Amino acid sequence: MNRSTVQILLLWILSVLAGPVSCSEAETRLVKKLFTGYSKVVRPVDHFSDAVVVSVGLQLIQLISVDEVNQIVTSNVRLKQRWRDVNLNWDPDDYGGIRKIRVPSTDIWKPDLVLYNNADGDFAIIHQTKVLLEHTGMITWNPPAIFKSYCEIIVLHFPFDLQNCSMKLGTWTYDGLLVVINPDSARPDLSNFMESGEWVLKDYRSWKHTVNYSCCPNKPYLDITYHFLMLRLPLYFIVNVIIPCMLFSFLTGLVFYLPTDSGEKMTLSISVLLSLTVFLLVIVELIPSTSSAVPLIGKYMLFTMVFVIASIIITVIVINTHHRSPSTHTMPAWIRKVFIETIPNMMFFSTMKRPSLEIRQMRMFPTDMDISDISGNPAPTSDTYVSPITKNPDVRRAIEGVKYIAETMKSDEESNNKPKLIAWQQKLQVYKLLFLFWIKQTRCSVFMREPLDRASFQPLC
Repeated sequence: MNRSTVQILLLWILSVLAGPVSCSEAETRLVKKLFTGYSKVVRPVDHFSDAVVVSVGLQLIQLISVDEVNQIVTSNVRLKQRWRDVNLNWDPDDYGGIRKIRVPSTDIWKPDLVLYNNADGDFAIIHQTKVLLEHTGMITWNPPAIFKSYCEIIVLHFPFDLQNCSMKLGTWTYDGLLVVINPDSARPDLSNFMESGEWVLKDYRSWKHTVNYSCCPNKPYLDITYHFLMLRLPLYFIVNVIIPCMLFSFLTGLVFYLPTDSGEKMTLSISVLLSLTVFLLVIVELIPSTSSAVPLIGKYMLFTMVFVIASIIITVIVINTHHRSPSTHTMPAWIRKVFIETIPNMMFFSTMKRPSLEIRQMRMFPTDMDISDISGNPAPTSDTYVSPITKNPDVRRAIEGVKYIAETMKSDEESNNKPKLIAWQQKLQVYKLLFLFWIKQTRCSVFMREPLDRASFQPLC
């Protein structure tokens, strides 16, 4: 390598290194010039009567959690702030064309924005990131924050609920005459929002308010309130809570389809009650423990428990009634009137209707009776001689009467007790039908309190 080549290489290396050195030197001079004699406790205005105009925006990143018990909404946000500092401007041509620099936020004046409805110990922004400073004096600061805001949770229709939560931002020490805050848009920024598996945002708006507090009646304070209308996704609770409760309700009704003679009615009822009790112990933490209102799902579980206990009581009555007989108990007239004649007709229970007079006469005096039924011999055929006596209507009626008397005397005790026994069994059927009807109507009425169309909400205005 000759001497000229080495000189050219050295000049190229020096030119590469000289650029960063000069740029770093220019930025150092600029920062020293800006912060010499600068005070971060003084508002950046030309005159004391002027107000600093701050543009405020909220970017919602993630909805972390909603604590229904403590009524706290935890969210991940970025608080965007822009204002102009008249003491921090320069000519880019004097400092190597530098138009923007980044300086620590702790070294400059900042509006003391706080979350008014804060539910945690920290009202202000904790993480002090750097600010972007332009040569015109315009400052942009987008610090991240974890806000824990208070929100009045209405759990009446839980888990099919719709919540309206808000975040109220404003300056703590500067009134509206010293610092004016304006929302940068009518809605929060959701461009980087990460969807939640439990909540979906149906509407979101921002409003600016002017409030006169009792401590300072002549000084209006400004705040910007962001409202979020959140709809809960109930799939988790439907699969893990509602469907199991519906299955328990189905088993409760299945108890009355089990034959009483099997002797397993009480076993099935107690098994369902124990299963429901264990299930309630497992899912009790999923239900908001608040006394402001009884959640819809809590009502349903309460009714399910009442159904199971009521089914056990009705089962005891059914078993007791099943083992009653006409020889031990006499059915009162009012029970027969209510449970056998009135209620079955109201419920269109056709199997309990008393046979008509014609049907009873047909059962008593069958028209197709053959004379061989009395004598025991085969009936005469067309080739057999038929006595004219048997063709006499009076004789035929006498034979039919003798047959009826014989059958009646043969099963006298059975015939006397069977209608009464059937009456007791019909009473049991009415008990079962009434209880099953009560289960269906009450179970449906619990969820009928929820609006049919959950999407038909009132938007924020």
